[in-house]
Amino acid sequence: MRTLANEVPGKVLLLGVTRGLTDLDCDLTAIDRAETLFQSQWPGTTARRRAVVGDWLSPPFGAGTFATCVSDGAFNTLTYPDGVRSLLNATLPLLRPGGRFISRVYTSPDAAEAVDTIAQLTWEGRFKEFQSLKFRLGMAIAAANGSANIAVKAIHRAFETSFPDRDKLSAATGWSRAEINTIDLYAGTSIEYSFPTRRQILSTIPTGFCHGRFISTKPYELSEFYPILVAERR
Repeated sequence: MRTLANEVPGKVLLLGVTRGLTDLDCDLTAIDRAETLFQSQWPGTTARRRAVVGDWLSPPFGAGTFATCVSDGAFNTLTYPDGVRSLLNATLPLLRPGGRFISRVYTSPDAAEAVDTIAQLTWEGRFKEFQSLKFRLGMAIAAANGSANIAVKAIHRAFETSFPDRDKLSAATGWSRAEINTIDLYAGTSIEYSFPTRRQILSTIPTGFCHGRFISTKPYELSEFYPILVAERR
């Protein structure tokens, strides 16, 4: 994604504070609603790097300000389809003609999987990262509900049902108890995630964009579920 972000000369807008993207070699502006993220993760303001507290869906920038807009998982923090479409519509006028929207998206597989299948894969050692388990559970629950959208606390409930013995899970996977216990952050929140399929994401792209497509990332765990969406402003 770093390479794609630098292919079009000009200013870059970063949605959120994503480590690995805040140090892009370009004129970079990051925007996020959570000022605490800037305080904890922002590497510092320079002549070519700045941060703005604001709403992605109502960004305080002029038309054609940016050559590229980049995000990592922004779609998944919004409802599908309305939130996803709203983000694309809000971003579109900020890009100059020929500018790019680039985002990694956590996509559900076309063939829905069951929560029990995800649990079995976990016991088989198929997931190296605990985050992979959380996202795959979310995708399976969303599919079972017939919607791309899911309450984050539902992931916690499914985890508790599937893995009641956390010490056993830790011993089987090598994940520390501290890492596993991060699932409890999901218990009392009202946040929703969305896990659309690739086809669903492409269906939300407004006509002001063209050449909407997914690019595979370099191989890593579950990379087939985490492609990069690229679209150009007409």
